[in-house]
Amino acid sequence: MSVKIINKKDYILVELQTIEYWEIMEALGRLFKMPEYLEKNTIWVSSAERLNLSYDHLYKIRDVISEHFPKNSKRGSKTAIVAKTGLLEGIADSYAKIVKNLPFEAGVFSDLQSVEDWIIEK
Repeated sequence: MSVKIINKKDYILVELQTIEYWEIMEALGRLFKMPEYLEKNTIWVSSAERLNLSYDHLYKIRDVISEHFPKNSKRGSKTAIVAKTGLLEGIADSYAKIVKNLPFEAGVFSDLQSVEDWIIEK
């Protein structure tokens, strides 16, 4: 498996080897099996320089995530994407806008320290 998922104290860290639709779907499938996923913050990072993900894929990802949240879920958790390139930042910003009605807050950051500060803020 190319996806590494680490359950940390304050968040779940998802490390992708590539930025591809099917790798993201693999990660989501594994996350959905974790009982704490719906309530715990999630950080997605990748050191990949290439992107194999279309704008349409972002909507498909949103729909799959939406199916796994209970209908009356409260907002509470955060999902952060560490975007190290301009292209990934653009896609991540688009994703954050697409998922704004889901029961979590999404943010895009350029480094892990900024994400951790956002995740653990009170």
